Amino acid sequence: MNDCLRAVRMALEAGQELVLATIVASGGSTPRGAGAAMAVRPDASIEGTVGGGLLEARAMRAAGELFAQGDGAAVLQRHELDNELAARADMVCGGQVTVLLERLDPGDAGVFAALDDALRQGRRAVLLTALEGPAGGPLRATARVALAPGQQPPPWPGHDPAALAEARDTALETGRPGLLSGPGGFLAVLPLVPQPAVFLFGAGHVSRPTAQVARIAGFRTVVLDDRPEFANRQRFPDADAVLVPPSMDRALDGLEVGEADSLVIVTRGHLHDKTVLAAALRTPARYVGMIGSLRKREAVYAALRDEGVPEAAIARCHCPIGLSIGARTPEEIAVSIVAELVQCRVAAEGGK
Repeated sequence: MNDCLRAVRMALEAGQELVLATIVASGGSTPRGAGAAMAVRPDASIEGTVGGGLLEARAMRAAGELFAQGDGAAVLQRHELDNELAARADMVCGGQVTVLLERLDPGDAGVFAALDDALRQGRRAVLLTALEGPAGGPLRATARVALAPGQQPPPWPGHDPAALAEARDTALETGRPGLLSGPGGFLAVLPLVPQPAVFLFGAGHVSRPTAQVARIAGFRTVVLDDRPEFANRQRFPDADAVLVPPSMDRALDGLEVGEADSLVIVTRGHLHDKTVLAAALRTPARYVGMIGSLRKREAVYAALRDEGVPEAAIARCHCPIGLSIGARTPEEIAVSIVAELVQCRVAAEGGK
């Protein structure tokens, strides 16, 4: 859902309708797992994917039918990928997926705005959708609500409040959606968990394409610079947050940096780089990188040693930053930086 949520929000806020296709259950080998989503517009253009091939084509065909059925129309599609579907789609899978398709209209904008805001701020959330109708037939979404962790679900006929709270917590813990059966229908439970953040210190010529590429690669992007003429929404329209600290000396003050996050230091000078790097090395961030030549690196490292920074801490820094691909332009450098971030992310996830 994360990869198309913002597009859904923008379309609904612009008064457009959509069909949202979400994999609510999967098993075995599948091209996309539970939680993957695709938004289908009335002109058949899409955002996101549920796996491509014939599976996606069937979802798009069903979406076209839902547009003709009115507000709240929905359906559950179950697909076996170890039979003709997989063969015709050239898929070597052998799994099963259940896709929930539901028509959205502008009246749903508030719920999806709340979900998008939560993810952009690094907070988890759960989308609950009540569905009336039989499993194999047409459904109708009768209610949707966005919940924060710990927030009590509203009363849902036929569902015990304690069971709903447990389903919410389980979904957030596992990151996997679920379907709860109830009288006359289902309750879809879809968790949304923010992606690891990339904190970009410096809003100059390298930071702009790096923020763009990092977002495409699935990172939450936060840009920080003490110059508001550089750190602003006009220059970084797609960043999740653009912050202007009082000075680069205090750029990390109040930031919640987690073990899965990355810190990229691309400020406007050696002094700011050293100051930010000293603070960055005190965080649990998975990745700390600083742009610059070998000469600059040695000068900054020497200054940190003089200040008593342990050698083991300094060794955490990736400098020169990015994978060695011969990058020269800001855009090429951005690709090399984000490629290194992805490499570290995959290694931390055990190569999965």
